[in-house]
Amino acid sequence: MSSFVGIGCMSGSSLDGLDVCCVEFTGDICSDLWGYRILNAETISYDEQWTERLRNAAMLSAAHFVKVNVDYGLFVGHSVARFITKHRLDHKVQFVASHGHSLFHNPHDGVAFQLGDGEVTATVLKVPFVTSFRSKDVCLGGQGAPLVPCGEKFLFRNSDICVNLGGIANIGVRGLVGYDICACNIMLNYLASKANAGMAFDKDGELARNGNVIPEVLLKLKTIAYYQDAAPKSLWRDYIESNIMPILDTDKYIVVDLLRTCTEHVASMVAKACLEAKNSLATALPGNAPTVLITGGGALNKFLMENIRQLIEVQGLVVQEVDEETINFKEALIFAFLGMRCLLGVENVFRETTGARKDSVSGSIHRPATCPALKNKSLLH
Repeated sequence: MSSFVGIGCMSGSSLDGLDVCCVEFTGDICSDLWGYRILNAETISYDEQWTERLRNAAMLSAAHFVKVNVDYGLFVGHSVARFITKHRLDHKVQFVASHGHSLFHNPHDGVAFQLGDGEVTATVLKVPFVTSFRSKDVCLGGQGAPLVPCGEKFLFRNSDICVNLGGIANIGVRGLVGYDICACNIMLNYLASKANAGMAFDKDGELARNGNVIPEVLLKLKTIAYYQDAAPKSLWRDYIESNIMPILDTDKYIVVDLLRTCTEHVASMVAKACLEAKNSLATALPGNAPTVLITGGGALNKFLMENIRQLIEVQGLVVQEVDEETINFKEALIFAFLGMRCLLGVENVFRETTGARKDSVSGSIHRPATCPALKNKSLLH
């Protein structure tokens, strides 16, 4: 058995901050048997300036874009360095891996870009830094997403179906099938800010609970073209802003009614995806009720979760209980795992999930400016 300690970083499309998670992984490199233990984790919130820079980065000129890419690389590096110092992890951490912040994702044109210059980040760290996990898969004809099912396959073996309710809701089925389901917190957080200036999100879904479903908006949401595509498939922010946000007309409709409608939409699409997953598992789990693990910021939205539970439990699915730390940091945890596998030289992105021509060892490795002896040198090979 081998043991590695790494840090994973995740910045989601909802722009709520940088999730940083230090994890110890224990397992057998040559098998599927891996376990994990979260040592420390926290979310480093973006201030107003960073929120605006990230929101507008895709519209910048080339020169200004490069500047933001460098600055965000430094932001990640300094954030992780402070996290390591704060939790006294300097002699434990062997590597850091970061998803980066997605700005461009259009796999049909061979494009996937996550903000944050890896070489710049590496200048702040004392251990190898791994980033840019999507580009290779996209070049191999894949979607470059979702990547989380790889970690689910190895680390969440007791869950048949994994759903993440982030800016975009996605699903993984036993680490073999995965895709983006629908827009989630991108819509809900946007509408919450419209309901109350300065409100980052609808706490517990209380605003949505007091609204009414708007049938014509619900119908428009259900009929967007993306839902007609077969998996593997992935959503991206540009598509959502072009095809979904115009439906959420806050001048025409009451905002709390739009929130209620979007909550209903997310719940129904998640339930539909879970039912399809259940049917695909029927032969593998004869007579057993499939288990569903739900994580991500949306899992803390009580009203949304009530709607999802009601719709999927009636279908014979069992929603697993999960601690809040896993809810909040599962994706950052998994990117640490993907970084570890990259450093070990074993596949961490699978064609079954992304639709690529083959599995790949994905991620770019950036060495620190000075490289002291590591606790376990096998990560260097």
